[in-house]
Amino acid sequence: MPRHSTARTLARRMVAPLAVALAVAAPAVGAAEPAAPPGLPLDDLRAAASAQSPEAADAVERLLAGSGSVDPFAPPPKNVPQPFMPAPTVGPGCGGGVVPYAQTTAWVHPGPHDSVPLGSIQVFVDRTIDVPIADSSMTLVWLNVENLRGGIGTLDAAGPHLTATVDSGPGAVMAAVFGSIRYANGAFCQVVYTMGGFFA
Repeated sequence: MPRHSTARTLARRMVAPLAVALAVAAPAVGAAEPAAPPGLPLDDLRAAASAQSPEAADAVERLLAGSGSVDPFAPPPKNVPQPFMPAPTVGPGCGGGVVPYAQTTAWVHPGPHDSVPLGSIQVFVDRTIDVPIADSSMTLVWLNVENLRGGIGTLDAAGPHLTATVDSGPGAVMAAVFGSIRYANGAFCQVVYTMGGFFA
């Protein structure tokens, strides 16, 4: 066999595996970037809160200031409801009858449960009187303290509660609720800001 033919054959046998190896090692052109964690980055969250209301902007700053109170390395309870601090609530009839004062209770139930997946939280706020809710401006502000991403939302009336489900991402989460509730009997309640630390 001629020497130059042998050299070409050897070269082909060496180049083919090398080309395959390079093709496997090279990143795919246009490969999808990893999905960002849920929520807004802190600067965007601050801007969104400022655009919504002074109360929402204040809530973001208060959550950020309190974020050191949640230990992200503490073993989180699994699928266990976790309470907010009780919220003083004032307004005509919000305690029943003519009583103008009540304590609103609220809590977070982290997933997985029902239709709430792992890495999400479901927020509940109790009514202070056994009357249907006619209207509400109850606001939820949350901040995942492990990646400083968060969001702002509203709570919807669902049976005896106001509720919202948030894709917070897993880990330690600070959240606050505040706003007003108007009941079908005319009672009006202003729910004072309350916050809590939770594990999603």
